[in-house]
Amino acid sequence: MPVEFEKYFWDTKFEELDKEKNKRYIISRLYCYGDLNEIKWIKQNYRLEDIEDVARNSRNLNPIVANYLRQKFNLKKEQMAYYKWSILMNYEYWRCNTNALGNN
Repeated sequence: MPVEFEKYFWDTKFEELDKEKNKRYIISRLYCYGDLNEIKWIKQNYRLEDIEDVARNSRNLNPIVANYLRQKFNLKKEQMAYYKWSILMNYEYWRCNTNALGNN
């Protein structure tokens, strides 16, 4: 991967990333934090099937990227781990029930 992408992997040893073994992580991270340069690089270096795999199986997307990939691959929310996980997390519950976190 180009060295200028290192800034997107602040929590990882960049030099140890394997383009093939870590493709889900790399694709999702670059889609979420990169710009058109990184998206172009993804399209040149990964198959469309790899990107669709990320759309279906990654929980580590942001809402805009999840929605974009959902539309790009004509997926239903039920087919995507991101949306399934969001429902399970039930953010409204955690926002409204501070007692659940031990705060009174």
